[in-house]
Amino acid sequence: MIKLTIYNDSYRKSLENYPLSEEQLSFTGHPLELLERAQINATYTPIIITEDDQSVGFFVLDTGDDKFHYTDMAESLLLRGYSIHPDYQGRGIAQKSMELLHSFVNKHFPNVKTIVLGVNEANKSAQAVYRKSGFIDEGRRFNGRSGIQIAMSKKIY
Repeated sequence: MIKLTIYNDSYRKSLENYPLSEEQLSFTGHPLELLERAQINATYTPIIITEDDQSVGFFVLDTGDDKFHYTDMAESLLLRGYSIHPDYQGRGIAQKSMELLHSFVNKHFPNVKTIVLGVNEANKSAQAVYRKSGFIDEGRRFNGRSGIQIAMSKKIY
């Protein structure tokens, strides 16, 4: 069963054995890098995706001002650094974790009305996962660290 859990140090070891290819790292940050940023950035909430208590993915929910690159809504939340461990890719985990995101955000961030994210124009597989789970292209484009980013959003009711 797939679950979303707020990160705690019991997951650290599994993230140390989390190989992302150069191509994947051109689209996302490594979980350990994002955890370092979370240590100095109080707006970051690191999230672990688990399957039967095994770490299979990672992302950050960010309440900070970076979200305003994607939206004008103050009641929004930025999803960043999303990845699935390579050994678990292609099994529907990304799709299932996106389905769980709505209720997770409602529970842990009750004032949030919209989740926003940026996805690289070249990352077609990620775009497909986000679209399938209800994210829409907002028509905003901006330069990211690895090229043009597409701003996407999903309403939370």
